[in-house]
Amino acid sequence: MIEFDEEEWEINIQGSNRIQNYFIPIILLIVGLKAFASIGFSPITFGDLKTNPTLYSESTQLPIFGPQSFSLIGYGSAALVLGGFLLFSTISNLGAGTIKFEKASQQIILAFKNYIGENQKLFFSYNFQELQCIRIVYVESPYRKQSIFLALKGGREIPIWSSDQPAKFNEAELFVTNLGLEMGFSTEIIQRKT
Repeated sequence: MIEFDEEEWEINIQGSNRIQNYFIPIILLIVGLKAFASIGFSPITFGDLKTNPTLYSESTQLPIFGPQSFSLIGYGSAALVLGGFLLFSTISNLGAGTIKFEKASQQIILAFKNYIGENQKLFFSYNFQELQCIRIVYVESPYRKQSIFLALKGGREIPIWSSDQPAKFNEAELFVTNLGLEMGFSTEIIQRKT
């Protein structure tokens, strides 16, 4: 997939369906299932408390393993819900989209994929007259990050692309510069430190 297409003047944004985004949900599902099923519902249950007197503390007569089981059931349930949500988001490729700059109609069209349902696709459209500039922002933190924003009149900034891979910085900067020359936009490059 071409990220920056100068023939069509569009930016293709990859969604969450990447191989590295499958690791954390799968780990959460496995650990959550383990905590929920085997540890939370361990062989030491309340039925065993009547027959096994060693589970009681001498002073309080409370079950020793009972509260731990309840907490592990809670943690396991939370891990299963979070892991399922992240896996569903990754499989449905949430966030994938296209940003098109159409010179003939003087429109900027943003189309993104959302969750399955009535509003599965999100569309936003802006006129060229609403655009103040296209802003490239470099943020210096422990690693350098590049972001591209549509700066609209009225002070709004719409983030359209971001990367922390230095190999893509020149490609993105060249695309935005050529886009500005072709469409008549002004471009800004800003260095920020955090």
